[in-house]
Amino acid sequence: MGKRQEREKDEGGDGKRRKVAAAAPVFTMDDLDILHCAVCCDPLRPPISQCSTGRHTICSSCQDKLPGKCCYCCETTVYSRCRGIENMIESLKVACPNNGCTARIKYYQKEEHEEVCPQAPCFCPIADCSFSGPTATLLEHFSSKHKLDSTKVSYNKGFGILISFNVNGDLPEPTILVGEDGYLFIVYMKTESLGLGIAVCCVQPHITTGSKFKCNLSLSSAETGYSQATEFHTRNTNLYDGFPDDCFLFLVPKAMPPGAGTSDTVLVSMELTPQ
Repeated sequence: MGKRQEREKDEGGDGKRRKVAAAAPVFTMDDLDILHCAVCCDPLRPPISQCSTGRHTICSSCQDKLPGKCCYCCETTVYSRCRGIENMIESLKVACPNNGCTARIKYYQKEEHEEVCPQAPCFCPIADCSFSGPTATLLEHFSSKHKLDSTKVSYNKGFGILISFNVNGDLPEPTILVGEDGYLFIVYMKTESLGLGIAVCCVQPHITTGSKFKCNLSLSSAETGYSQATEFHTRNTNLYDGFPDDCFLFLVPKAMPPGAGTSDTVLVSMELTPQ
C-alpha cells in the first residue's frame, strides 16, 4: 500500500477520501433598497406587485392607494404579482443583532422581532459606564463591576430600604431589587433643591405604555413626628437615556434625618404590587 493510500485510510478509515463539508455561502447585498417598497420604503412582504416595466416593486398597501400609474415611470400601468421577488424575500433571513439571541428572522420581520426580543439590551445607569445587555446580564454586571448586591422581594408585602444622607454630598448607591417573578427594579436617588428625590423603576428592554406594578413608599420619624407616603405606578425603562426626569416621585426632605455626624440614615418602607 502506497503512502497516499495509507494516509487516506488513516483519515477515512476505509481508504476513501473524506468529504469535506462545503462552507456555507456568504451573500452580500450592496443595495438594500430593492428589499423595500418603492413608495413607503417599508420592507417588502408578500403580496408584492410590480409595474408593467418590471423595474419597480411596491407593497400591497401602497398599490391599493395608488391609481393605475407608476409613481416612478409616470406612465399608466397594470400592476402584477411579482412571485420571483416574493420567493427571494421569503427565503432571506437575517440574524438578530441582540447579543445572546440566536433567532434568524425573515428580513421583513426584523423590526417586529426586535420589538419583542427578550435579549434586547438594557443599559447601566451608573455614571461613565457604557455597559448594555439583557436584564439578567445587567444584574450580574451590577454585582461584579459595581459591587451592588441585589435583594429579592415579595409582592404585596412591605419591606424597608435604608437611605443614607452624607454630609459630603455623595448620593446613596442605587438599590437593586429582584421580584419573585424575576422582574428587575432599581431604586435610584438624585439631589433635589429641597432634599433627595427617589425613583423606583422597572428595568425591561421593551418600554410599554402601561405600568405592570404599583409602588407604595412611606417614611416617618418618631423624633420629629414627621411622616409622608405616596403611591404611584412604576415607570418602565431600559435606561438608555438614564432615569427619566419625571420618575422621581418621592422626596426625602433635607431636614428629615435627625442628629449629626458624617451621615444619617432614614428607613423608607416600600411595597410593590403587580397590576
